Amino acid sequence: MKMVRIKFKSTENDAIGFLELSKRIRVVCLPEDTYEIPFSALEMIDSLNIPYTVIETEGFDNVIRKIRDTASAKI
Repeated sequence: MKMVRIKFKSTENDAIGFLELSKRIRVVCLPEDTYEIPFSALEMIDSLNIPYTVIETEGFDNVIRKIRDTASAKI
């Protein structure tokens, strides 16, 4: 599964965007108000006319590895 890291363009869009995403899909919340979502979810955000910026695109395995490495580094 291809994942994409996004950031909404404003705090108002962030609140609305996160709420709409979390109603429909599993969202990985990252620091600095960025979110990791399936690439296919971008169509849903576009249909809701919520402006966002794509920060990075990567595979699901890389996402899980980064989350695991970050969590273990804090121990």
